[in-house]
Amino acid sequence: MPAVAPVPLPETAKVFVPAAAARPPQTDVILDVRNLRTYFFTYDGVVKALDGVSFNIRRGETLGLVGETGCGKSVTAFSITKLISDPPGRIMDGMILFKGANLLWGIDKEASFAPVKKTNRVKVRRRFSRIKAGQERMTSVRGGGISMIFQEPTSALNPIFSVADQISEALLLHRGKETIQALLGATPNAPGVSAAVDEIVRVARQNNSAVLREACQKLGEVVHLPSFGTQAFYIFRMSWSDPARKVPELKRALRRLHLTGTQKSFLRGELRRIELADGLKAAYLSEMRYGKPEGRRKRAIRNRMINQKVGSLPYSLWGLRGHVRKPLTEETFWQTVGLLEGVRIANPVQVARGYPHELSGGMLQRVMIAMALSAEPELLVADEPTTALDVTIQAQILQLMRDLKTRHGTAILLITHDLGVIAEVADRVAVMYAGNIVEVAPVRDLYGHPLHPYAQGLLNSIPRMDQPDKKLESIPGSVPNLIYPPSGCRFHPRCPHAMPICKEKRPPMTVEGEGHTVACFLFNGPLAQG
Repeated sequence: MPAVAPVPLPETAKVFVPAAAARPPQTDVILDVRNLRTYFFTYDGVVKALDGVSFNIRRGETLGLVGETGCGKSVTAFSITKLISDPPGRIMDGMILFKGANLLWGIDKEASFAPVKKTNRVKVRRRFSRIKAGQERMTSVRGGGISMIFQEPTSALNPIFSVADQISEALLLHRGKETIQALLGATPNAPGVSAAVDEIVRVARQNNSAVLREACQKLGEVVHLPSFGTQAFYIFRMSWSDPARKVPELKRALRRLHLTGTQKSFLRGELRRIELADGLKAAYLSEMRYGKPEGRRKRAIRNRMINQKVGSLPYSLWGLRGHVRKPLTEETFWQTVGLLEGVRIANPVQVARGYPHELSGGMLQRVMIAMALSAEPELLVADEPTTALDVTIQAQILQLMRDLKTRHGTAILLITHDLGVIAEVADRVAVMYAGNIVEVAPVRDLYGHPLHPYAQGLLNSIPRMDQPDKKLESIPGSVPNLIYPPSGCRFHPRCPHAMPICKEKRPPMTVEGEGHTVACFLFNGPLAQG
């Protein structure tokens, strides 16, 4: 490979353009990624993994992101959630607007860059205090705002904690306030409890799970704690021969709702702690939305959190901690069981008590989905959620994602190699090549009339049932080395329609139809404005 001059750094030192000045706002857009650049600083040189990526996702929409291995799809997902490993990776430039908040606010002050003479390397001087502050700001968005399903669940789940422990942690982190309020508001002595228990005993003899489930849910409504209905169902599920013998066990379960004074005091303290944490998240969001530091407000909240922590120290004493936390632990366990039911896991109680190494790949992926859904996020980033799963499990997981979008209106960024999956579940498709978005279109338009030669090559490489005798084509060559990316259009060395201009200039994104944009000199429509 011929010698290449040191790579000029992008304009990373520039302050980001305010959101209002860049483009007119779109009220239905929940995520707007603009000119995103993510580089990896290696010994061999700077890897330009993402080099000016722009796209948006609307509320309740599924956007598919497709491309070959090494095109930057997973790096895009990790950049959106700011999970890029640093070192060696850094988000260098751009904007990621989530509901108007710029998730990359302040990132230009986290590091400085200096090219190393006579090499392709760059020396990075990181300011770790600012990096830590940036990660703290992301806590206001992760979970309840943006959740992620990782490509490899075994690397995302902790092997030494049970499934219930890990999902319960996510529940307390993102829905702890609702959980504690529900526990404090439970009414185990409500007048209708005895009648509801008698009804459960009666219907349990019918050996009909649907009817039993309905009766148990009514008991949960009577005690004002929906998760108790789930617990009652699993107590009586296999007792059709003699359900009356399960009544004492149900009454013991009801006792967990009779909170002692110490337990109530502990739960109220936890509630105050969560409210303070929510106030801190609101300050972080305000910083990212309006671009103004909230240092004084954050310091005041942190001081109150320290005082709250000191006041709760007696509850951490040996022998007392287990007692005061028992109602909360049991409540989150049965909420976890309900979440596992929602992802259609068989024997959810057994799975909740088990550990990740005891589960198959499909079960682990469902656990990851349940954890991601526990906070009811507004945006779900799914990084190849069906990789290495058999066809039956793939179909079930895709159906779960469709159900999620229907129930909660969640927007989904679906990353996959499988164009068949995209055709089935996506509303729009973004085609990525070598760190650039080369075409964006509604799914029907892209499959019916692909414009970019790379998109055409991808579609021509898959078999078609309506043309069984068609010879499959392949795209010659491979994804380029992104330390030394091709000049101009990065696809031109593999493109059958390459022209001299393709080697000199990067093609602009042009509009070639309603919602259909493409970056190729074969087309010369008006420049995209939205």
